[in-house]
Order: sequence, then C-alpha cells, then structure tokens
Amino acid sequence: MSWSDPTPELRELDPLLRELRHDLHRHPELGFEERRSQARVRDFLQSRGYQPQSCAGTGLIADLHPERHGRAPTIALRADLDALPIDERTDLPHRSVHPGVSHKCGHDGHTAILLGVADLLARHRGHIDGNVRLLFQPAEEGVRGGGAAVMLAEGALDGVAEIYGLHNWPGFPKGQLHIRPGVVMAQVTSLDLRLRGVGGHGSQPQRCRDPIVAGAHLVAALHPVLPRDLGADGGAVVSITAFQAGNTHNVIPESAHLRGTIRAFDRDVHERVLRRVRELVEGNARGFGVEADLQLIPGYPLLVNHPECAAAVARVGRQLLGEAAITSAGLPIAGGEDFAYFTGAVPGAYFFLGAGRPGQDTPGCHHPDFDFDDDLIPRGAAVLLGLVRERLPHLLARPGGSMTEAAR
Repeated sequence: MSWSDPTPELRELDPLLRELRHDLHRHPELGFEERRSQARVRDFLQSRGYQPQSCAGTGLIADLHPERHGRAPTIALRADLDALPIDERTDLPHRSVHPGVSHKCGHDGHTAILLGVADLLARHRGHIDGNVRLLFQPAEEGVRGGGAAVMLAEGALDGVAEIYGLHNWPGFPKGQLHIRPGVVMAQVTSLDLRLRGVGGHGSQPQRCRDPIVAGAHLVAALHPVLPRDLGADGGAVVSITAFQAGNTHNVIPESAHLRGTIRAFDRDVHERVLRRVRELVEGNARGFGVEADLQLIPGYPLLVNHPECAAAVARVGRQLLGEAAITSAGLPIAGGEDFAYFTGAVPGAYFFLGAGRPGQDTPGCHHPDFDFDDDLIPRGAAVLLGLVRERLPHLLARPGGSMTEAAR
C-alpha cells in the first residue's frame, strides 16, 4: 500500500467505517451529551496508537505526533459529533433508538470520515512529517451549539497552522465538491420578541391593545426590509419562524411571542439589518400601543475561507474527483456553522460534498427522512488525506520551518 494513494486501503476499511457510522446513527446524542459517541471514538483512536484527550467536555483531540507538538507545523482536521432534537421518520435498520433525537445533519458520517483518516494516518505515521491534529467536536448544532468556541478556548488550536472541515450537502449533486475563498456561510442572529398589550373579550377589540394584530403587522413589515433597504445587493434574510399567542377563540390575549432568524453574508449588511429590525419593532409598538421586549441574540459569525487554503482544497479535489466536479456554485450558504470560530483563529477552509442523488428528491439536512450517504465516507477521507499530503510539505518548506512561522 502507498501513502501517496490510499484508495485501496480506504476501500478495505469502508465496511468498518459504515458499520461505525450506523452505530453512531443508532445512538444519537445532543450537544455536550455525546458521552457514548466520545467513548466509541476514543476506543477507535486508542486502538490505533493515538492518545486522545478530552476537550469541551464531550469532545476529543488527538495528535498524530504528540511529541512534535510545538516543534513542527500542525494541520487540524475537524468532525462534529452531535445530533438534533428531531424524530427520525425512516425505517432504516440503523434508525435512532432515542425518540426525539436523531442524526439528521450527517455528523455521524463526518465522524466516520475522520476516523477513516485517523486509521490511515496511523498506518503511515512514519512517512508523515509535521503533525496532524484530529478534532472531534461536540455541540455544533445551534440548539446547544458553540462547541467550537469552547474547544478554541481550551487550546484546541494551539500551535495549529491550518484547519480543514467538511459537510455533506444533499442540495448539491452527488460527486461534486463545492469550495470557494472568502465567505461560505452566514453570520447568524436569533430574534426573540415579546409583545405585551391589553387582553380582553374577542367581541370588544376597542377595549384591548391586541398583540396579535401588532405582531401580524410587524411580520408583514419585516419581510420587505431587505429588498427595500439593501437594494439589488441583498445578501441577507430575515425569517419569522414562530408566532405564539392566545389559546381559545373568544379571548384577545395579553401577549404574543415571536421568534426568528437573521442571516447575512457581510458584517456591515448584518448590522444594517439589525438596526432596521430594531426601528421597525419600536415603531410597531408605538403604533399599536403595545410594549415590545426585543432580544437580538448573536449566533455564529461569518465562516470565511482563507484563499490559500480554499485553493488547496480545490487542487486536491481536482486531483481526486476531476476538474468537472469542483465548483463554487451555490456558495455562500445561508446556514450557520461554528467552524467559523476556528477559521477566525487560524487560516482554514470548509467545503461541501454533494449528496443529491441523480433523479431523486434527496431529503436535505435537518429533514426527518434524511440519512447520510455512506458513499461519501471514502470520498471525504480521501480529500482530507490529500490535504495532509499537500499542505504539510508546504508548511515545512516555509523559511525557517518553525512552528511560529508556520502558524503566522
């Protein structure tokens, strides 16, 4: 077997990685609760000579060459561990055994990919200069998200020169790799608004200050914000995703609760939208005589790919998948991703592997019928291994070859 061509070894390893992925899928865990998943990953790594260390509670860090930490360039590779609070609707043999919790974003597959990488790196440890750090991160999903920020605070990227991560994406055709420099995923803010008016009998609205009417007008006012205020540039979205008020047919309630999300691909645009939302909420409250308690809760920042790292992903992708498979189409994506904390700290790149099956309406991420496509396991592992083969020699060849220089 050859370190320069891991394809035969990945093919040999594929059944085991699929079995591991199915086991993780069967036993999903929410953010910062991934104890069983952590144990499975730890056992796998230890059996291959790694010395994994806990990080962010239920996450893990493992260095290929821990003895070289701080003395040689290090590349980090990341997979996410957590599941979502969604009931699984499939009848798959490996369907979730936990009602209300399931792997509907493919993190089980991402973990299987990185375990495949770990296996092959261990087999060829003696042929790899520099160091590779494997990050198995808890709590990526926004429900209990921010695991990347916790890992970063605990030193997960200390001494790391570059970091790479990936995501399966059913919205892109299977066989494609989507990558671009610059912004690839949005900055996110959550909106939480409580309107308080005066309740009363449904037959006497004149004696009330109706929070439902106020809220309905506000929703109608918010949606034209972007095309009118941002013009043709756009680049942002405001969505009200929850509106709760009242519980019967003949009572005007005293309060209403609205929730939503604000996303943009530019920091200045994001701030402009937030300012306009505040103005609309204040004006609406005055106009309808209700009180408004608005909270705009910062979520994940912009995920920005370093140009050199994005170019490396594209080169490796072309070598493995062919020129036609590499594209920037569909990017940036309006989703949020806490990998942004990592690329905000060191150069890195995040890319997408298409999972949309030809001629099928493949369920997307966060859909109750979604299931990760196991064919992506060897493909994703091959790309990450290709990045290690390309980037470590490049970093070692930099003037001085020191860790300080490599990480600068």
